[in-house]
Amino acid sequence: MIKPNPHECCGCGSCAAICPKGAITMERGADGAAYPQVMRDLCIDCGLCEIVCDFSRFQPTGKDPCEVYAARMQDPQEVATSRSGGFFMALCQDVTDRGGVVFGSRLDTDCRVVHTAARSYEECRAFKGSKYAESNLGKTFSECRGVLKSGTPVLFSGTGCQVHALLRYLETTNTSTKNLLTVDIICHGVPTAGVWDAYREVIEKREGAKMLHFNFRDKSNFTWEDNVETYVLADGTQKSERRWTKLFYSCHAFRESCYHCKYTTAQRRADITIGDYWGIERNAPRFNDHRGVSLVLLHTEKGAEAFSACTESLDFEPTDLATSMQPQLIHPSGKKCGHRAFRRRFAKNPYRAVEKYTYPSLPVKLYRKAINASKRCVKKILHVFHCR
Repeated sequence: MIKPNPHECCGCGSCAAICPKGAITMERGADGAAYPQVMRDLCIDCGLCEIVCDFSRFQPTGKDPCEVYAARMQDPQEVATSRSGGFFMALCQDVTDRGGVVFGSRLDTDCRVVHTAARSYEECRAFKGSKYAESNLGKTFSECRGVLKSGTPVLFSGTGCQVHALLRYLETTNTSTKNLLTVDIICHGVPTAGVWDAYREVIEKREGAKMLHFNFRDKSNFTWEDNVETYVLADGTQKSERRWTKLFYSCHAFRESCYHCKYTTAQRRADITIGDYWGIERNAPRFNDHRGVSLVLLHTEKGAEAFSACTESLDFEPTDLATSMQPQLIHPSGKKCGHRAFRRRFAKNPYRAVEKYTYPSLPVKLYRKAINASKRCVKKILHVFHCR
């Protein structure tokens, strides 16, 4: 019987998907993250839930990506409505044109992040852009398996842990992956669904209206580097802020497993890894126009073939892996000062904890500014000594 350890559970739900008796459900813990709960009266001790768990067994492949690119869609509108260069949408177009199915994350009518299937390019538009919150996979793994068994091409996208969990699930259930293309992202960490729900509640109560849409990084009115979120309310109000962005980059809201992530490596089993190409000004300066560009790592022959099939709609340039490495391809995000206090407050009162962080009092604002100023000074001093 599986006994989830928060350090080693990414909430993928593969254990629940493979259980032959439906004895496992995904329930939220005190941190707002989903963990497997076993109904003991239904469990037959088959051990499949432990066999299918990839997070506790994953090891880097030992092979670096075969090719590395800076890429983005040629269509400027696609780039403007994507978080980086829109490369993922080029893949979606190719798969759906061949009658395939795309699985990705989107916001539902309550602005919760969920994984769903799309069978047309228009439906895939809901997958555009990063969603900086935990996605509910639901029955995605079993649905994906069913589509693959029918011989239909499938593109599955998600975080590193989600993609590798799917691959182990399909392997454990003896499902062919011949028609499967997997794309994972360079992940900074995943804020729990509970924290995201609390933030939405804070916004809706303070504004007095239901949230209809949330853009986690709005490039239509701001540059790629600005990291400004925009939300739309039922009363027509539209606001652009950095409140959720600041909570995200505080690293306080992530799943516990994110701080121990084993997928922060360039040696992955996914066919393709994509992310923001930070450092593009050094490696491919012509893309440095503040519109955004995708970093694309091709790990397999299948991934390379998928990239080649999209080149007509792309502007791209090969780059070097060593100078393209992002921090989250090297090590997981770490816990920062204030993490323990935030988690303790969240366990007691989620709404109040999130409200206090995203709408801080004046003394807290001044304290944070002083801390940030001191950090900048220390960095400058260290830089001076390093130059000497």
